[in-house]
Formats: sequence, C-alpha cells, structure tokens
Amino acid sequence: MIGSAFAYRVTAKGTRTEEMTKTRTTAALLATGILTVLVFTVVSFAFAAEGTIQANSALPIAAAASPWSLHQAAGSAHATVSPFVQSQPKPVPPFPILLNRAVERYVNAYLNQPATLEAAFYRSRPFLPRMMRIMERHGVPSDFVYLAFAESLFTRHGLGPWQFDKATARRFGLRINRWVDERRDPILSTKAAAEYLAELHDDAGKDWRVAVVGWNLGPGALDRFWYLEGASNYRKFVDTLPVRTRLLLQRFMAVAFIADNAAAYGIPVNYSGKTPYATKGFRGGVSLVTIARKYHTTVWKLRRLNPAILHDRLPPYARVYAVRLPLRGSQIAQRTAARG
Repeated sequence: MIGSAFAYRVTAKGTRTEEMTKTRTTAALLATGILTVLVFTVVSFAFAAEGTIQANSALPIAAAASPWSLHQAAGSAHATVSPFVQSQPKPVPPFPILLNRAVERYVNAYLNQPATLEAAFYRSRPFLPRMMRIMERHGVPSDFVYLAFAESLFTRHGLGPWQFDKATARRFGLRINRWVDERRDPILSTKAAAEYLAELHDDAGKDWRVAVVGWNLGPGALDRFWYLEGASNYRKFVDTLPVRTRLLLQRFMAVAFIADNAAAYGIPVNYSGKTPYATKGFRGGVSLVTIARKYHTTVWKLRRLNPAILHDRLPPYARVYAVRLPLRGSQIAQRTAARG
C-alpha cells in the first residue's frame, strides 16, 4: 500500500527489507536531530556574541581618568566596579554618567578646590534626601538633584537652586510675589523641577540627555532634536548645542560622579534620609522673631530652612503658612514633629 510507513513484502527477503528501511529511517532522524542541535548552538553563540558587542558599545567610553585612580586608591568597597556609569538600585534607570575628558576636568577642578562644592553640599544637607525621594516619585533619576548644583551650587538666593524663570516657575505652581519667592525653596522648587523634567523626558523620546538640553534651552530645542532624526543622530544634535549647554551637562555629570563616590573623596554628603526639621502652620503676618523665641531657635536657622520667605514676617495674606522648625536643640519642635 502506498500510504503505509513500511512496504511489507510477502517474500523471504521481506523481514530484511523492513529492517533496512527502519535502519535508514532511524539514521535519517538521528542526522536531522544532530544537525538541528548544531544549528541551534551556532545561532545561540551568534546571539550571545551580538549581545556582548551591543552591551559593550552601550557603555560610555572613558579615557584613563585620574578620578577612577583616586577612587581605587581610596579603598572603596566598590573599587572593582567602574564608576563611569552609576547603577545604584532605584525605581527608575539612573542617568548615564559619562566620565570623558571634559567631565574629568570639572571633577579635578572641584576636587582640587573642594571648599566650593563642600559649601554647596552643606547648604543642601537639610533637604537632599527628600529631594531625591521627590525625583524618584515623579519617575526621574535621583541623580538629577545634582543638576541644581550644576546650575547654581545650590544657592538660596536669586532664582534659587533650580534657576527657574518666573514664567516656568508659575507654570508649575510656584508662588512669586513681594512676600515669598518659592523658587528659593529647595523642596517646593524640586517638585516643580521633577514635573518639568518628567515632561521634557516624554517630549524627548525618553532620552534624559536630551531632557537636560530642553531644560537649559527650552522646549524648542527638542524640535531641533527631532528634526535631526532624533536619537539616531544624537551626536549631530550635540554638535549644534551652544557652549553653555554642553558645559552644564559636563558640570552636572561631574557633580553627580563626585556625589556618588563621596566617601572615596571625603566629601560630606547627607544621604541619611532623616529630616532635621518639623513643619508647623502659623497665621499670616507673624514675625520670624516671635517664632524663633517661642520655639527656642534663631531667625538665621529659620531663614535657612525657609528661604522662600523674603521679609522678617510671614505673608500677611496667608490664613496659615507652613514654617520649617529645626529639630536639633529644640525639644518643643521635636514634640511638634512627633505629634505630626
């Protein structure tokens, strides 16, 4: 029968014919199986090799940099892992910190004269842990808090740490009037910065590098990015940027690199997460002197924790105005914090 698996013949040779046919079939199946395994193995090696190449090409290429040598010499627990790209566990992927020659020059400049950067970190101490949590809550890499250092060295004066212009500040809910300028408040302005950066990130095709460009030059810069075919032509886009934007990117990555390796460089950075103040509401118009006396602190400490207040008293139009009170040295403030 034509459809049978084997041709049975009623002959003396029938048995031998069947056995030979089975043998050929088994050999064919075995050869096919071996060939399939070989093909799968070759393809697997090819994909593995391709993945390795892609992974290596995705890493920023850095010159032999003295900061890495310093990092190793300091005996860091992470000295076996290159710090060129920081990857601390975070809810969102970290910003890709590139330690090239330009960024290295800023790193060395800050480390050779550390007083300026140390003063900036001192100003940030009461606020930095909460600022990082705000960034993460908005889906922004926490390293972006160091953009405020690159912008202003964390100043409490003028336009504040994030250097918002009035239009952008008001767009994201910050109050600016004769009594308060919330651009100067590190917590309130960081909330606005996180919202703005998240928006720029979406408009930039999920590219944080381009989001920084949009931050510095305005959303119009993103139109030029897409005109130059987006991420596929990032290098050409960078070449069109003004010097001030490239310098901001370099300062930002330099400060972030130093902060992420602060222990190795002996730079005091507060990552404790403990909030050194309590927040209490006061009626509008109350003077800072009155608050300082009542809570056994100083006007200087109140101003340091509440830099948005422009005068010696709270805004008179406010029914209730939230004021941060220092915890250290103030048992009353501590009890206020404990009561929530």
